[in-house]
Amino acid sequence: MIKLIASDMDGTLVSTDHAISEANASAIKRAQNKGIEFIITTGRSYEDAYPQVVAAGIECNYLVMNGSELRNPKGEIIQSLYLTRTLVEQTVAELTQAGMYVELYTTGGTFSPSDAESRKWAVATKINNFHPLISIDEAYQSAEDHFLYKGINCIDSLERIFENGYEVGKIISFSHRRDKIAELRATLPQKYPVNVTGSFAINLEITNPLADKGEAIKHYAAGRGIPTAAIMTIGDSYNDLGMLGDMFGYTVAMGNAIDEVKQQAKYITDTNDADGVGKAIERFV
Repeated sequence: MIKLIASDMDGTLVSTDHAISEANASAIKRAQNKGIEFIITTGRSYEDAYPQVVAAGIECNYLVMNGSELRNPKGEIIQSLYLTRTLVEQTVAELTQAGMYVELYTTGGTFSPSDAESRKWAVATKINNFHPLISIDEAYQSAEDHFLYKGINCIDSLERIFENGYEVGKIISFSHRRDKIAELRATLPQKYPVNVTGSFAINLEITNPLADKGEAIKHYAAGRGIPTAAIMTIGDSYNDLGMLGDMFGYTVAMGNAIDEVKQQAKYITDTNDADGVGKAIERFV
């Protein structure tokens, strides 16, 4: 019997129009009414995650930044796994030297030491990834007006983060050069004690080495006496692979998931634009 459902957001619970469907929300609430716990497991920061969840009328806990933080429905931090200052400085220097755009998710907001031009191209890459019919060049022209661009705090030095006492939960890098992303995803963990994954083929997500969705879910469940065999996990991309391992009883890949996720998961549901999460919950719960 399923006692805990853990779902990713982008490409999973959230459709390409950036909303959680009524069908998905309804299935989650019905599961909760049966006494089954639901938790968000996302690479996003809490500030980026909760508005859509709340808008869908869902109340739950959050494992954000790939497990770097556990937050309750009110946004209060229950547990955390942050990057050390030394690791942040080393990793950002490595990415900068490689000519990569850099963002840092912190307890004080999202910051970027990259220049304005790089920020615009990074936002354009994100827009193109979510909306392939919009070319990167077209997205670039309107990038400065996009909410993703406006939500980034520009900084000249990482010192601004640390002098304010902010903790860094995740370093993120975007590029349309997928070969470079794949190379760094493989080499960075060999140089530094970090966990490196990504939500898409166009980004890197760098966290504390213990911040992994799978490990975070196991730790969370253990604290509640929930066996891994009673856990259902749902995801679509690289950073979901850790929570789709054999130790979990019900591992579900989205119909739009990357091949690696589909190969690892025990089951495949419909796409994120066809209420795949809701359909998986209806099937097993």
